[in-house]
Amino acid sequence: MPRAKSPAWTSEERAVLIELYPALGLNGVADALPDRSWQAIYVMANKLGLRTVCTAKAPEPKLQGQRLEEAIRLREVEGWSFARIGAHMGVAEASACNAVLIALCPRKGFRPAERDATGRLTPEGLERLRYALRKGMKGLDIQLRLGVSASCVAEQRRRYQADLKARDKAPLPPPGAGAAYSGVKVAVAKKREVEGLLLEGFGAKRVTAQTGVSNTTVGRIRNRLVKRLARKGECLPGCDLAGRRIGAAKASTNYIPPESITALRERLLAREPVARAARRWGLAVVPPIASGISWPLSWRRREKHFQPPTVSGAARKRAAWRARPHGFPLACCAGSGSWLQKSDQTPPKHRSSRKSQRIRPPRSPPGKPKLLAPSLSRSNSNGCAMVPRSSP
Repeated sequence: MPRAKSPAWTSEERAVLIELYPALGLNGVADALPDRSWQAIYVMANKLGLRTVCTAKAPEPKLQGQRLEEAIRLREVEGWSFARIGAHMGVAEASACNAVLIALCPRKGFRPAERDATGRLTPEGLERLRYALRKGMKGLDIQLRLGVSASCVAEQRRRYQADLKARDKAPLPPPGAGAAYSGVKVAVAKKREVEGLLLEGFGAKRVTAQTGVSNTTVGRIRNRLVKRLARKGECLPGCDLAGRRIGAAKASTNYIPPESITALRERLLAREPVARAARRWGLAVVPPIASGISWPLSWRRREKHFQPPTVSGAARKRAAWRARPHGFPLACCAGSGSWLQKSDQTPPKHRSSRKSQRIRPPRSPPGKPKLLAPSLSRSNSNGCAMVPRSSP
């Protein structure tokens, strides 16, 4: 539910703000206007172009003491994201990020940016921050190396960019020197391209490969797109209203085009085996079986029966050979009758009994070379007997 809009500023409130803000700052105006928040007073003072001589202290991090140590442990040891840490600690993602990175700055061996007594950046600390911006460092790297918040980095980037533009200087390089990473700001045109590919049915990995946007950013764009479509009663291709995948994505190994499914159904209705039909249309064996589980439901509604596939003669012989009783030849099992109908047939002797009747050469005693028997010796092309080498 959206918050109620605050009432407009009256002329009396603006007069009080103009009178008290230059000398007393936010604290004096907040005492005189208890119905207005600090943020509302600050925004209206900026709109009116007011400046004050009072400097308020810099805000303290949201996480302190034992909670801060637990957040650092979750980040460094467990590898949690800042969003997960913020949800676990009950604070915003930006608050968790600022608190952890500011605390890790001296622990990692970096020198924090110089500040005055109120916690504001001194000219030396501001120059170090601008040097990092000119180098094209990422926002998280600047926060870790200088111990500043994300809003401070963003505000100083905006001010420095405007100053360079006013002096006709070259603009600042993009964060990360143009490299794609999860925290980089994505242009609106790139977001529209990602959404277009998602609406066509492509998965996140394929969208990342085509657009160059990180997988994390694609996931966030997809989540916002799913919520926007759900409000209209629509969903992504192959997904439900919650965005869960219920079908194979395009360019996936499990994706089967609709025309291939139609042709496959026709071949299966013609009693062609599944593997043969799949090979004919260049499909894997498992996806046709998975897709064939659902479509016979409509076939049963028509009160028709799905006939088994027609196999070749060789396949029928192999099936009969596997189904025959042990020790009986295929002739006893061929035809319409089974082997029980031919009582004059007797099962042949087992293979092991036939092997025992063969003449075997005598075994050599241990330690002597093994020689072939004269009746079983082999000869080469020169007529010489071939004797195997003795065992070592």
